This record gives sequence, structure tokens and C-alpha cells, in this order.
Amino acid sequence: MRPLFRELSRLRRKRVFHPFGVGFRGQLTAVADGAGAQAFATASEPQVRLSRSFGLPEWLPDPCGLAFRIPDVYGPGRHQDLLLVSSGEGRGTRHTLLPSRGFCDRPYSSVLPYHLHGETVMLGARALAPAPGPKLADLRERREGGLAFEILLARGEAEWAPIARLTLGERLPPEQTERLGLDPTNTGGGLELVGWLNRVRGPAYRASQEGREQAYSQESWSNR
Repeated sequence: MRPLFRELSRLRRKRVFHPFGVGFRGQLTAVADGAGAQAFATASEPQVRLSRSFGLPEWLPDPCGLAFRIPDVYGPGRHQDLLLVSSGEGRGTRHTLLPSRGFCDRPYSSVLPYHLHGETVMLGARALAPAPGPKLADLRERREGGLAFEILLARGEAEWAPIARLTLGERLPPEQTERLGLDPTNTGGGLELVGWLNRVRGPAYRASQEGREQAYSQESWSNR
């Protein structure tokens, strides 16, 4: 799988999935009465990428991605990356990718579970703005993100509970956004990926990053 993802990303000169995105500096603030993972328990300044899963034309609904990195939260170079996609809110639909008309249209979910100190949990988010929200073309025109999201945690099959708030600030340069090599295996502090599918995601993401790096030197960032 790793050679396949490396070659596909090199030929496409973009990610295999979520090829088009916009990045922002963020502000992550813990919810006072929330109880969750260590990475979300204190104020921090993540780097955020909003994207569309399959790169379909913007007039077509496409599962939307909300991904961000909390840098160095577990020590130098030890990041927490969280990759979420538009999904359902219920116990069954939170494991499903659902197409979205904009970045505030549906809730977001990690789709696959984590263990938090041995307990099975899901992580998600909910936009604090009316649906459907902006599209990628709208976000590319903004100097400031102007959006806020609740970061959510569900223990087992329980309802979602807020643990933090993520607000989007200054837009990142396109090159910085695309070189943000988000990897779901970047985790720690008692938060661990669960299951074989999660285990194979890491090598696929890293291979995609390697393929893009091979192509970046020949790519014009003005086209991103």
C-alpha cells in the first residue's frame, strides 16, 4: 500500500484524498467543564486545514475535512494530529463519511475509534455557525478564517460532549498548508488509535507525503 500511495501522490502532485485545502492558524481553548485528552486540556495554537475529500467540483457535495495539528504538545516534535470528516451525529452515523455542502453543514467525526486511557472513545467537532457555511473558494478569499468549532468527545456509545473550542485566525500561505504532513498516528498522552485499519493509515499518509515531496520541487505553488 505504501508504494501505491507514494506513486499516486507523486503523479497527482497532491494528496490522494483531500487534495484541495485551505489552512489557518488556530486557537484551541479547553472547555471549563469538559474532561478529555491531555492535548485538548490547555490553550494552544494549532495549525488547521479545511479540505474536500475527493476534490469534486464545488457545486457537488463532498465529504469535508477538518484536520489540525497541536504542535509539540507531548514534547519537542511530538504532535497531536486530529483528522475529522463530515459525518453523522448519531451512534451509527458517526462512523460514516457523509457529503457536505459547506464546512458548517454537518458535524465531524474521527470515524474510527481511539482508546483514551483504555476506554474506547470517538472524537468529533461541530461548527458554531449556520449551515451550510463557506466553501473552499470562499475560504481562499479570507484573510481570517472567521469560523469556530466545538471539539467533541464521545465515550463508548454515549452522546457527544464538548471538550474544547477551536477558532480559525489568519490564513496560512498555500505552501505551508500543503507541507503540513498531518498523520493520524501522531498521538499520545493516553490517546491511542484502535484497530487494524487505523494502523495501516499511518504508512499510507507518510507515503503520500513522500510522493508529494518528490513533486513539490517542480510544482508552482501559485496553482494551489
